[in-house]
Amino acid sequence: MAQKLSKILQSISGRFQEEKIPCALIGAHALAAYGLMRYTADLDFLSEKRYHPKIRTLLMKLGYTPYHETEMFAQFDSDMGVLGSIDFMFVSTPEGLEMLERRVGVFDETMGRYFVIQPTDYIIFKLMAIANNPERLQRDEADILGVLKSAFHKQIPEDFEPIEEERLMRMADRFGQTKRMEKLIRDAARQPKEMGRFFL
Repeated sequence: MAQKLSKILQSISGRFQEEKIPCALIGAHALAAYGLMRYTADLDFLSEKRYHPKIRTLLMKLGYTPYHETEMFAQFDSDMGVLGSIDFMFVSTPEGLEMLERRVGVFDETMGRYFVIQPTDYIIFKLMAIANNPERLQRDEADILGVLKSAFHKQIPEDFEPIEEERLMRMADRFGQTKRMEKLIRDAARQPKEMGRFFL
């Protein structure tokens, strides 16, 4: 499965680079780039809204079919799920375009070379997801906490920028998530408890 996913990611990333379409991973594979593993067979990308039609055309040539599209989102699936599914979020605001500009190119022996959003931007997307759909709360909070803990304990690769707490709090306020963000930062900054003298 990992080998197939690697080929799919390399194929898509390669075509997008050829066509000069900016994109970056934003889902579980972004977490993997930060050093946090959460398995999924799907790929989640961020791109610029004006490239939506071009992305649809390219993915259809690669064997994908769009099954749900809005102005800001697009979901694609392959015949019988052979190539997995791909989700796109599109941005057009200055903040969203800056997130694409800040994306980081990483190289993985399994997945090849691809682009990933910054950890701060990942958290901002998760906060927005919670604000838009509270049913996602438990999973998205766990992801945010995992990224914050890894960042505060210097476990995220140095290719990525440190967490920008001021920007996080500004965006949390915009989404009505200030108290939640403050608590998550406090929880993540706590030092892990020392192990006791006894264990099995």
